Amino acid sequence: MNSSRARLCKQLGYIYLELPLENALHVLKYFRERRGVSEDIDDSIRILENFDAFYEYSRKKFKEYLAPKKSEADLLSGRVTVDKVKLELDGEKRVTIVFDKRIKVEVVVEALKNLGLEFELP
Repeated sequence: MNSSRARLCKQLGYIYLELPLENALHVLKYFRERRGVSEDIDDSIRILENFDAFYEYSRKKFKEYLAPKKSEADLLSGRVTVDKVKLELDGEKRVTIVFDKRIKVEVVVEALKNLGLEFELP
């Protein structure tokens, strides 16, 4: 797989999107524009913008995934977009975004197309 391409898959009702750090930031900012501001998206962007610090934190705490803050109001109204994120460093900074179960794969595909990002859907 080309390392700049995004990989999209669905497992156990969750949509996983793996892509380079910069592209992940573009995707999250796109969702913030389209779905409105929510605590989970803002916190996810904060985590990605401080990749190195959060990567070290997750390694020290043996955490594979980091869960962004979510407000109760967003949870109840169905506005939560990001369930958790995974930070990886293997020659390049890569991110896996795990979307909330209410997010449809078509919505993520549309976002990737609108952003002009290449992706594969196995």
